Amino acid sequence: GRLMNASYIVRMDDACPTMRREIWDPLEEALDRLGVRPIVGVIPDNLDPSMLCSEADPNFWERVRNWDKKGWGIALHGLHHTYHLIPPDCHALVPLHQTSEFVGLNLEKQRQILREAWRIFSENRVKPLLFMAPSHTFDTNTLLALRLETDIRIVTDGHALFPFREGDFIWIPQQIWDFRRLPFGIWTVCLHPNTMSHSELNSLIERLTRFAGKAVPFEAAVALCSEGKRLVDRIFALVFGIALQVKRQMTG
Repeated sequence: GRLMNASYIVRMDDACPTMRREIWDPLEEALDRLGVRPIVGVIPDNLDPSMLCSEADPNFWERVRNWDKKGWGIALHGLHHTYHLIPPDCHALVPLHQTSEFVGLNLEKQRQILREAWRIFSENRVKPLLFMAPSHTFDTNTLLALRLETDIRIVTDGHALFPFREGDFIWIPQQIWDFRRLPFGIWTVCLHPNTMSHSELNSLIERLTRFAGKAVPFEAAVALCSEGKRLVDRIFALVFGIALQVKRQMTG
């Protein structure tokens, strides 16, 4: 049954007061019209100049509270969305990028970052349920800091076919950056509205419309999570890792 039908979770990264509203607004309208409830990554205190896409929205947190009311999955997306190079002897749990806001920092520093991020959300009366690391990079200290400083126990990241529980956390894997027909699994499609052109937005809305019937909110994925990774997930992660290496060598 459920294994033979692919489901899709929509994930939108980089919401902040200066996000590109000319893309976010019509995208939100389309999601509402189609009844799709995405995960949205909110940067609590953006200092990343590449995210300065519009005039700062004074009603930003009102908008986040509204997403929360609509049942969107609010994710804590780092603190400043700024990066350092990952030190050579440190390892990200999801090795997608060489830069991170977290990886390689000691536990105390990571606790400070997350404490501050959590405080800003609380101040704005929003309780994020998920963690989304900038550029997907975090390490075991990040998870420990999350546990100590926040109530978040769900991570939107990782490479597997299905959600799974490991230690204190439920992982909802994030594997693709566009909709594609797949035979089975729960697939999180990662979108970056701030960098989308209008024509990309239009074709995205077209695909969203086609796939809306297979879209599920993050709670549905949590309900299907297994204890630890299944064999099929381990194989998938392995193949995914090899594919990434090959891609890096071809483009690098």
